[in-house]
Amino acid sequence: MAILTPAEKEFLDVFLHEVTTSPFTGPATKALHAIGVQYRDISWLATAYHREVPMVNFGWGHAADVAPPLPWPDRDAVLRRNREIEQDWHEQQHPASLRAS
Repeated sequence: MAILTPAEKEFLDVFLHEVTTSPFTGPATKALHAIGVQYRDISWLATAYHREVPMVNFGWGHAADVAPPLPWPDRDAVLRRNREIEQDWHEQQHPASLRAS
């Protein structure tokens, strides 16, 4: 089951390449920093990407001269989406049927 939207995967493909091969530089990193988002703010988005997109040759994604469009309009939207993925992960690990016991 896909967690990320195609736009999120496209953006994270470039961003995660930047932070795993050329740490914290590049157009996607700059785009996130421009809306006040740091790497630590998207840990669950990165986890979802890691689950859905296999790592190739010791790294993720690909370099780009221009970042794909941000899939989130602002910092609050990024944080909400990151929390949503975190909550989904916790619910998958502890289904309601087990919590009720």
